[in-house]
Amino acid sequence: MNMKRKLPIAWLIVLSLILPMGLSACSSKTSPSATSAAAYKNPAPESVIHSEVYGYIPVNQLVLVFEDSVDKAAAKKAIKQIGGTVVGEMEIINLYQLEMDFTTEAELTTAIDTALAMEGVEAAFPNVEVYGKDVEGTPCSPLKDPVFEDPSNASHYNTIGMENTWRIIKGSGVELNKVNVGVLDSAIYTGSDEFKGKVKVTGDTTEDPAKDEEEKIVYGGLSHGTMVTHVIGADPENSGMVGIAGVLEEKLNIDVKNLFDGKKALKSAAPDTDDITQGSFTEDGVEYTYTIKALAYLKAQVDSGATVINCSYGPEEPKDSHEWISKAYEKFFKKIQETKPGVVFVAAAGNEGEADKSKGALNGKNYFPAGLKLPNVITVGAIENDGSRADSSNFATEDAEVTLSAPGVEMVLGVDADGKPIKGSGTSFAAPQVTAAIALIQSINPKLTAAEIKELLKETAAPGVTSYAEPGKDGPTDQSIPIPEGMGAGVLRVDAAVLKAINDLRIAAGEKPYTFNELFNNTFVSLRAAGGPHNYVITAGIPSAIEGRTDITLAISGGQYAIKGSSTQNVAAGGEASWELTLDKEPVFIRATRRDNGGCATLSLDPTPPELEPFDLTGSWSGTAVLVGGDEVEDIEVEQSLSFSMVFNDDNEGTAYLEGGSVGISVSNDGSQVSFSASQSASIYGIVITSNASFKGRLTAEGVMVGTMIFTLTGQDGSATYYYDWSAQQ
Repeated sequence: MNMKRKLPIAWLIVLSLILPMGLSACSSKTSPSATSAAAYKNPAPESVIHSEVYGYIPVNQLVLVFEDSVDKAAAKKAIKQIGGTVVGEMEIINLYQLEMDFTTEAELTTAIDTALAMEGVEAAFPNVEVYGKDVEGTPCSPLKDPVFEDPSNASHYNTIGMENTWRIIKGSGVELNKVNVGVLDSAIYTGSDEFKGKVKVTGDTTEDPAKDEEEKIVYGGLSHGTMVTHVIGADPENSGMVGIAGVLEEKLNIDVKNLFDGKKALKSAAPDTDDITQGSFTEDGVEYTYTIKALAYLKAQVDSGATVINCSYGPEEPKDSHEWISKAYEKFFKKIQETKPGVVFVAAAGNEGEADKSKGALNGKNYFPAGLKLPNVITVGAIENDGSRADSSNFATEDAEVTLSAPGVEMVLGVDADGKPIKGSGTSFAAPQVTAAIALIQSINPKLTAAEIKELLKETAAPGVTSYAEPGKDGPTDQSIPIPEGMGAGVLRVDAAVLKAINDLRIAAGEKPYTFNELFNNTFVSLRAAGGPHNYVITAGIPSAIEGRTDITLAISGGQYAIKGSSTQNVAAGGEASWELTLDKEPVFIRATRRDNGGCATLSLDPTPPELEPFDLTGSWSGTAVLVGGDEVEDIEVEQSLSFSMVFNDDNEGTAYLEGGSVGISVSNDGSQVSFSASQSASIYGIVITSNASFKGRLTAEGVMVGTMIFTLTGQDGSATYYYDWSAQQ
């Protein structure tokens, strides 16, 4: 029977609310071992994506529910048609969890549509994430420093894959060797806290903060050389910068030579102009050119054991007349190549470029030491965060080289006294990113030549940068911007370079190369707290480990607490450690750390969250609900709007008056929202209609109650869901 009748919404509302029913929601996690009715497989962390439709889902898992009449043999036959492997089963509802060879949401959606069209399939859906009372921990990251809470501050690190790099190094367990980095720049400022960690920084220092021409402190007092050195090896454990090669800790030594100390020379005490290391001077003793001195300092750093040297400097006024200076540098680098084939020189491309490219074209004559086409020289250009060339960055021509590029616009280069980030732009700060990457590579394999390192970096560079539109506007573009012309082989990817360096060693030793997912799991720690508000079970686990198992240590700081279980427990790969934790009144901070590589996760627990003040609903409220969306069903139609009123007593118990009828409403008021729900079945015009309704509302600052209504109506020939926006005033 197919009867299409127009049913007034008032009747539907009344039907849904005649017999009100309180609704409460809860969820819990049950171990497969606790019941024979459920077996399942948790998704691998790397398989989880965010879907606009479903939320967070493992892209490779599909759930099927068959009709009760379908036996296991028939179900397995149907599953075989779809493909995939059964990894979980719940007999009570004839449910099967499948793992598929999918990598995209589109593949998963297609499989769902295919399954739903099959006879006997009652439901098909992704393995959607559910919410419980568990508190999940946050994996530790070198970018969890407060300065990087603003994602824009970490954009350049994300572009080059720094966080992945650290996981690769720690997850591989590779033996790290000491590496010496040379920096030819201005003296480092002793007021920086970034040189008080495990990384050793030596060389020329100054107690004088950086000042402008008016003697006002600028850049938080940080000199150019200080900021360059920060990028390479700033202390990752303090509340400031994070150095890209900081993961090497005590294995890293950075030596800074002050190229510009002549600027500090007093007029009454001019440097000895007979000393070639002092450069050339005017009569007042102030230094303007630095060619000879720079070469002498470069040689001194090579002689002292530096295997990679950062050169974020160049001529004050690039001119073709510098051709001979470039030739001098070229000869110098060739000589070093002959005697020290493992030494790499990293040069900033310079910042004379303009948007119209009228300046900044390196031609092998106008700039030094950048642009030289030599196996031991790497010239670095600067790109914007979206992958385009920074307007100021110099670029290559047929006669000169830019080897690769790195982010160089609005980079975090330090913090001021208030902990606020100090930002700067330029190829000067793109170059030390490459220098740090080389330091990591040399620490992994000190036998590589400069030429081999250069090729490795070019081979692993990204062809461009993937950009995304601003959220809430045009949506994600997922557009990869290719490396601009003249900006080298690609964009620096430290993670890819480091992984290749490790795997090249393994292949040479006859061992299987690592995948990133393997190394990620080797450093990953899952951490969660179940229960509350005062009694919790803390669980920490590891997907895998280098040696198969490792110790996990739980450290707690903050308020008063009691814990059952040893603070350090030995855990096998795929296993978990657990502790019973009782809290008093103050919040605590929890950190679970792996002994094998320092991988960790953290979470905070607050036993006394702030109590919300219940808002007062006492009195009469009237309003209108407007239909904003819904399905079409042959035997059900609804009006576009509904007028209603509600009356609440002192206990927030309510009665609704809907188009002349009245029904009771069960109210839940937690201080932030009021909600009520009900369900009813009835027969009208010979049509059986089941209506389930849920309401949610909140009180605005203007004293208006606003919210949503959701109705699910099931009739003889189908069901429909309708969505209403509503508002009510006293």
